Amino acid sequence: MRTCLRFFFLLTALIAASAPLTRAADLIPEPGTPLIIGENDAAWRPLFAAIAAQGAVYAQFTENRWFAIRNQPTVLTGEMRLSPSLGLSLHYAAPDDTTMIIDEQGLLQRFANSRTRAAPDNPRYTGLTAALLPVLRFDLSALDKKFTITAARTDDAWRLDFTPRDPDLAKTFGRITVQGEATAVRRLEFRRDAKQRIEIFVAAATPGAAFTESDVKKFFR
Repeated sequence: MRTCLRFFFLLTALIAASAPLTRAADLIPEPGTPLIIGENDAAWRPLFAAIAAQGAVYAQFTENRWFAIRNQPTVLTGEMRLSPSLGLSLHYAAPDDTTMIIDEQGLLQRFANSRTRAAPDNPRYTGLTAALLPVLRFDLSALDKKFTITAARTDDAWRLDFTPRDPDLAKTFGRITVQGEATAVRRLEFRRDAKQRIEIFVAAATPGAAFTESDVKKFFR
């Protein structure tokens, strides 16, 4: 379970262009109402389409990991690269120099010495990968097949909560919350339970990023 959660905590990037988050008060505090495809999704489709259309993205981030046994979060920093064709790469600069890659092949962790470790080939990991890829692509139709979705909006601010439809995934990995303003994703939360959660704050994002051949070799596979 510890290894499973470590891989899960590193899968945190359906990241689009975003401004730094400065005040928690800017965010919608509670989940919204169910988002039902074909009934009340029309107002949300332009947002999904706009974020998905931003293409490759580079961003810096700060991650807070909250655990039941600690009063203060473990803080990590790094940079993320999201490519529609290559997948997601999270490079953690501190406290460890490691890179996590999620793509169609699954999950791969790459260390500073170029040694790699792939996630085990079992339903726990493959199910999570299959569920999260639509999130990375902001694909509403695919998301609806994998998650129940609630949505809330106040002026330009919005909040989306995704709960896996698969009971085992829902029990193990909990709920994913994405919050933003206009077409900018500003905060993500992965909440396993009331005391165990991950918060991601994104800054200095560059949509339409161009990754060099060296970037692809180093940060993807």
